[in-house]
Amino acid sequence: HTNGVYEGIAIGGDRYPGSTFWDHLLRYQNNPHVKMMVLLGEVGGTEEYRICEAIREGKLSKPIVAWCIGTCKGGRGGGGAHHFNHSVSFGHAGSSANSDAETSEAKNSALRAAGAVVPSSFNELPAAIAGTYARLLQGGTVTQGPEVERPTVPMDFK
Repeated sequence: HTNGVYEGIAIGGDRYPGSTFWDHLLRYQNNPHVKMMVLLGEVGGTEEYRICEAIREGKLSKPIVAWCIGTCKGGRGGGGAHHFNHSVSFGHAGSSANSDAETSEAKNSALRAAGAVVPSSFNELPAAIAGTYARLLQGGTVTQGPEVERPTVPMDFK
C-alpha cells in the first residue's frame, strides 16, 4: 500500500542537463503532498553530493530513500573495483567514475552519513522504501487511503 507516486523523473547523465536531482527534490520538498522521496543515482558525476549537503543543511528535511547504482562495476572506471580486476561498462552510456568520490559506494556512504535512508544493497531498496513509508504511517505523517484501481494501459489487454 502507498498513497501513490506523485511524480517520477528520469535524469540522464547528459553533459549539459536541463535539470538536476536538486531541482526536482527541492520542488518535492516544497510540495506539502509529497511526504517522502526516492533518489536513484549512479556511478560517475557528483550531483549526489549536492543532495548530501542539502540534507545536512536542512534544505531537504523529508525522508529520502537513496541508492546509487553501479556497485558491482569493476576496474578503474567505477564503483565495486573489488569485484572485478578489469573494467566493465555500466549502463546505457557506459558511465564511469573519474575519481573515488564518483563511485557508487562513496556516494551511497555519503548519502547515508548525511541522513538519507540507504539500504546495504540494491535488492534491499524496496524494503527501505516500505520501511520508510511504514514509519511515516505510524507517525501520522501519512494516512493510508484506499487502493485506487490502476488505469488500463495497452499492454494490460483487459
